[in-house]
Amino acid sequence: MSARLAAARRTRTVAAAAVVAAVSGTAFVPASANAAEGTGKPLTMTLGAPAPDSTLERGKATRSMTLTVTNSSDKAQDFKAWLPGTAEGPSPMLKDSVVFDVTAVDAPATKSATGRQDGQWQGLFFPVSGTASSVFSVPAHEEFTWKVTFGLGTRYPTNDGDFTLTAQPLGGNVTADPARNTVVFDTEPAIEPGSLEVRLDPTAGVVLRPGERAAMALSTLATGPGEFPAEIDRTLVIDAGEDMDFGLEAKVGGKTVKLAESTPNRFELPALPKGFGSAAGRDILELNLSLDKGSKVAKESQVRLHALYEMEEGQPFVDSLADARIRPAQVSTGSPSPSTSPTTQPSSTPSGSASTGTTASPSASATAATTGGASGGTTANGALASTGSGAGLYATAAGVLLALGFAAVSLVRRRRSTAV
Repeated sequence: MSARLAAARRTRTVAAAAVVAAVSGTAFVPASANAAEGTGKPLTMTLGAPAPDSTLERGKATRSMTLTVTNSSDKAQDFKAWLPGTAEGPSPMLKDSVVFDVTAVDAPATKSATGRQDGQWQGLFFPVSGTASSVFSVPAHEEFTWKVTFGLGTRYPTNDGDFTLTAQPLGGNVTADPARNTVVFDTEPAIEPGSLEVRLDPTAGVVLRPGERAAMALSTLATGPGEFPAEIDRTLVIDAGEDMDFGLEAKVGGKTVKLAESTPNRFELPALPKGFGSAAGRDILELNLSLDKGSKVAKESQVRLHALYEMEEGQPFVDSLADARIRPAQVSTGSPSPSTSPTTQPSSTPSGSASTGTTASPSASATAATTGGASGGTTANGALASTGSGAGLYATAAGVLLALGFAAVSLVRRRRSTAV
């Protein structure tokens, strides 16, 4: 095991964002506003060490932990929590990526459910007689105990490594101590995960007018070991008003094809195949963006382009942003009209690593996004790249909407005594 991997397995820092997840038709929402921190809360929550304390393998034995909540106050307290999980690596979690269950030991009968949002896996538990929005009532000076079972499914992504499970309160009356509420599972085989690097490149200096089109390139590169476990769907969304009618073409199999709009100015791009990984090299998708000649453009403006990546109907887990300048149509003066062909074509010079096909050399104005575990990368212009939450595509909360979440916290690693 490399020194870098060994060090990473000794200490972790996890950055978690406010997310929404639908479970059996009910949404639950953690948000930082109500995250319980420090001490002095009436309820204390502790997630015990896993047993047996050993590494996890895909499709093999699970581990069990005890989750205890203690009420130190003189009156009954409502209690609700969830257990979000984050894999270290570029792939989002699928619904069957892990095995999860919560059963009552010394607590009311309990149900559990799972969901996912922005690449994060989510586990929830609640009273069997209620719904996902129901709460437990912990009597004064008593404690409830549950058994939490966790393991890796056969479809746990091969390009993801260790998994962090955190017990997070969905209410402000619980002490949240990362040293007591967090377990990091070592997974086998041990890997140093790579990333998914995405860059949307409108050709440098592109100015789009009604009746014209412009060349672009969408670059995708996976690094590190392993592969993505399912097809990666890609979408291009143009943030523009209804008075602008855009069209989009892609070069597929050597032919230029018109792409369909799922909704106005939202185009479905060719998907990346299941098993996409570093062995595939850099994927370059050549695009032509056009603006219908009937579009109403009164003055120069700028529109935002979003390239979104998602897997198995989940929320986008990475995106790349770029801007395009839109100008009014030129007034004819008798001279030849502007060409409707692309203003420039992507360069054939390889960018980054070797490619199995034609590559494009993105301009300095292009915006890049990178995934690597739970955190995003930094765009070419210095803005923070999103791993999904920046896409603004959250589901509407259908059940209890609890404003809760959590900022980045340093996690104290629970490790088995024989770990390397």
